[in-house]
Amino acid sequence: MNSEESINLTCSIVTLFLVFTGILIYVFFMMSLPKILFVFDCKFYLIAFFVILSSDSPANWKDQTHMVSKDGQECVVRALKNDAVLFRHKDPQRCVEWGMSNGVNTIVLEGEYIFDDRIDVPRPGVTLIVDKGAIFKLNPDTKHSTISFKARNPDYWGMIPFIYNKGHSNVNVLIFGELVKYRWETEERGRQTLPVMYDGRNVNGDCGLSGGTMLVTGTATDSFWLIDSSEVKVPIVALDTGPGASLVLEGCEDCDLGMIVNLAPESGGKTGETIDLNSRSIDITIERLIGERSYEIIDCNESHVIVDEAVSVGPPQKLFGRGPVSGPRFTDRKSFGTRSLHVKKTTVLNEALQAKLIHDLPSFPESLPRFTVRTTVEVGLKGGQNRRYSRSVEFDLSN
Repeated sequence: MNSEESINLTCSIVTLFLVFTGILIYVFFMMSLPKILFVFDCKFYLIAFFVILSSDSPANWKDQTHMVSKDGQECVVRALKNDAVLFRHKDPQRCVEWGMSNGVNTIVLEGEYIFDDRIDVPRPGVTLIVDKGAIFKLNPDTKHSTISFKARNPDYWGMIPFIYNKGHSNVNVLIFGELVKYRWETEERGRQTLPVMYDGRNVNGDCGLSGGTMLVTGTATDSFWLIDSSEVKVPIVALDTGPGASLVLEGCEDCDLGMIVNLAPESGGKTGETIDLNSRSIDITIERLIGERSYEIIDCNESHVIVDEAVSVGPPQKLFGRGPVSGPRFTDRKSFGTRSLHVKKTTVLNEALQAKLIHDLPSFPESLPRFTVRTTVEVGLKGGQNRRYSRSVEFDLSN
């Protein structure tokens, strides 16, 4: 074999080796490709998961949650995530409004707060929680913002909604504390507070706000109001102070109400109305109304409502009041002159001796972001038996 043939043979061997190696690499790659793609795919989704998680993580909702508390003679707003003081002022109104203006969730902790004026909800989509042990009072020596009240003497009363939501949708107000009534009256004029009001009045004469939640398990001696509002949920309003009405609706649409309760402050006492559908509300649904020896469990005037059950603790003075006409106090909705009231079930507990509220409430901030509120009405009957009615609702502040 000459040198040229030797070179050709070597080249052929090298070529065969390279081809064979290439085939092996190709086969190995094709067999491994699904695994490679799977690993890459997993890594991609893992990265995407952490990106999504970081955008809706506990750190994110914590960034949007503020705690309001007392600090000596002042009030402070602290960040939930690190307890840093973000804002302070002697007037708690400024602190509560600052919290809602700069975050999504504002929680007012235990303490006595003296407000110079009402709390105005500054924007939509916020949640305000008044914790148990928090007591709100209005400063009698300051000037107060009022809204007009349609009455026989319309210029006499100036109403002060303590927490006032004017036209903002998807607002949640949860009251576990106490809103103390303020009332001042002379021969010429008068001023008094209402605990919470959602006010959707607008130039179009329709419902100017929609969505959101109102819940009350705390203490107040006056009615809570929904005006010209749609699709607001009220899972619980439970009062044992015997107000004129626990809840009042005017000009509302498509509102779902849960358990609305009006109990007397003393055993065997009487109450006014459990709910007052004062005028011009449509498609209102109510799960349960409970009133103690009520003047009327429900007053339905120029409104359309369906009630699953009405419960009278003791013999009522009157179960239902109804009429096609109404005397609106606030609404701007046009009159339609009709009404319908359908109560599917009526229960009268003639043997009732006493009734009380039992609340299972969250602790803040320990219970955040998810917590459950549960209220039970326990009615003691003759013979030692009890009848219980309960309603619970879950909240998630991380959403």
